[in-house]
Amino acid sequence: MENMGKESQKEPTVREELDEEEINLLDYIRVIFKYRRMILWICGIAIVTTVIISLLLPKIYSATTTIVPPTEILQKGSGLAGVLGGGESSISLMIGEAIDVENIVNMYVGILESRVVADAIIDRFDLLQIYNVKERSGARNKLRKNTTATASRENIVRITVEDRDPNRAAAMANAYVEELDRQNKRLSTEQAITKRIFLKNRLKEIEEKLSKKENILSREARIQEMLFELLTREYELARIEEAKSMPTIQVLDRAIVPELRLPRGTVKKTLLAGVVSFMLAVFAAFVREYFARANASPSEGVINSKRA
Repeated sequence: MENMGKESQKEPTVREELDEEEINLLDYIRVIFKYRRMILWICGIAIVTTVIISLLLPKIYSATTTIVPPTEILQKGSGLAGVLGGGESSISLMIGEAIDVENIVNMYVGILESRVVADAIIDRFDLLQIYNVKERSGARNKLRKNTTATASRENIVRITVEDRDPNRAAAMANAYVEELDRQNKRLSTEQAITKRIFLKNRLKEIEEKLSKKENILSREARIQEMLFELLTREYELARIEEAKSMPTIQVLDRAIVPELRLPRGTVKKTLLAGVVSFMLAVFAAFVREYFARANASPSEGVINSKRA
């Protein structure tokens, strides 16, 4: 009974200690109010600093050009095959089926983001000096940050270039289109040359077989003649493809010199700085309050012991 009485006497004491240590919403408000000047100073300094930095940032201009793949060129190529051979050959059909507009658009984006195109733009506009870098890799990194090439669902490629000089921004965006066309022509020409060489060698082999007609069956001879005629048409198409210099892309909108600079985002940055600084200032206030109470606790204990 005596033990039960002692336990019943201890329980309320523990609860009282828990109640004393518990921090409610009012305590939070009191701490914030206590350190309100410090919080206001931190928030004010952060906001003013953000505004000043935003206003001191250089003006940036953005220029955009849009292009689409030349799907009509593929149609003209198919029509040319029909004119030369009386219809589309099996090889042309296979090429036509393999080419997809979406794949072409993705290929354009890949070429625009390539190192070859980046180096051409760097040399063309002397970006090593403009970006104030010594190494070409540093100029490439800055150029990639300032350039965006995206493909939309409608298979339209947009090239956007940001620069401090509005005239240079527009010129660089249009230069990307020219470099894309140049690289696309180079790849197409190399492919046509490879195809022409292959067809030429294959025609020589068939011609040698046909020169010895008496040694092969008549049915096989007819097959070889049909194959020779088919490859001859493809050989002529490959030669035309190699020699042509028509544009490989279509420009919807050329980049024009932007009249307005890009917004600095001062309001958004200021609001973000205010929110972040307020949270940090409140955290600092609670840290100060914690150490203040911790330093005051030992002295209170000494006073209480002396009173006892």
